[in-house]
Amino acid sequence: MNDPNTLVKSTWSQELDLPPSCVEFCTAHPSYFLVGTYNLEKDRVETEVNETKDDDDGDDDGKDDQAKRTKKVQSRNGSIITFQLQGKDIVHVHTEPQPSALLDLHFNPNEGHQDICAAVSSTATLAMFKLSPENGDGKPLKHLKTLDISTLSQGEISPEEGSEILFLSFCWHPSRADMLALTTSTGHVYLVHLATFEKDWKLHPEPLITHTLEAWTVSLSPNIAPLEDAHEAAFRVYSGGDDSKLRFGTYTWNASEDDLTGVTPAMEARGHDAGVTAILPLFIQEDGSELVVTGSYDENIRLLSVAPFSRPKNLAESGLGGGVWRLKLITLDRTSTGTEIWKATILASCMHTGARVVELVQPTHGDPQFRVLSRFEEHKSMNYGSDFQPAWKDKLSIVSTSFYDRLLCLWEFQMP
Repeated sequence: MNDPNTLVKSTWSQELDLPPSCVEFCTAHPSYFLVGTYNLEKDRVETEVNETKDDDDGDDDGKDDQAKRTKKVQSRNGSIITFQLQGKDIVHVHTEPQPSALLDLHFNPNEGHQDICAAVSSTATLAMFKLSPENGDGKPLKHLKTLDISTLSQGEISPEEGSEILFLSFCWHPSRADMLALTTSTGHVYLVHLATFEKDWKLHPEPLITHTLEAWTVSLSPNIAPLEDAHEAAFRVYSGGDDSKLRFGTYTWNASEDDLTGVTPAMEARGHDAGVTAILPLFIQEDGSELVVTGSYDENIRLLSVAPFSRPKNLAESGLGGGVWRLKLITLDRTSTGTEIWKATILASCMHTGARVVELVQPTHGDPQFRVLSRFEEHKSMNYGSDFQPAWKDKLSIVSTSFYDRLLCLWEFQMP
């Protein structure tokens, strides 16, 4: 049995070369997982500033202005590291250096494409990869293509001079392998259509949703019924921003006609006391409202009921001790019993306090309730990424990362 008051201990841990920002297992090859890293080249920035000072020609005002401009330009790089989980050991397979820092990566969830991984970066690039361990050359991750925001939008979106745009997060459409949504440091949420994984990508230049500050996270609801036209997709998009808002709207997208239509106007949910950083849609209830779990910098996990044309209702919340950066669904059981109507198990990455396995239960009588089942707290800095190995049986093998101490850990959780 798991005692939530007892800290879980790692079975394996290792310090990485660069700070890890994201991690995910591959469903197509369930023993393999990828870690994305984010490295800020501080020394290079300082050198550029000093070189500017050395070029002083006596014009102090000019020197100061140039120095300030230089400080705004931060050089970042990163990598994608392929690992394999072998029993209770993690084996490094290959490291693929990246010219920009990675902020998010995910494998395509759709059948037949689950070996395709996309990643977004600090220079507003979208990169596509294919994981093929069977190729036998020791480099299982094949790069397919990378495009920046200007090329993706056919020149309609570009950073202004002296500024930058970062892609902060993204998600795949849960039933359309050719579609994804991504968020930016400028507060926008965009839709991207992929004719193939190797060419003909297009970012729709009109934002789905706009926040007043950074758009930290996005989720496309898997619960909207498919349309009869194979070229069309219907979806509800949720996004969370540093403005403490959860915003959402319903859209249809016809790829053949390049037509994006808003079915419902974008609405917002208030009640978060800090930035909204994680969104996990669960299912649609009989009354048409959707149950959505959110995470926030305010250290709370919440359950909201989101109806199409009214403000969401906060059904439950619980403090997890740290900012809730990522949420991943482990199980969802909608089998009604004598004591509960449904329950879910969720893996939460909680920044400075580590990782949590959380249970959410709707009892037959009363309000929904969160309960922490397990805590992992060996990380000494921000836990931005955690994931569990697919195709598990009774016990979960979980990998989690922390940023500043560059730690990768393996630990286990016995499912109740």
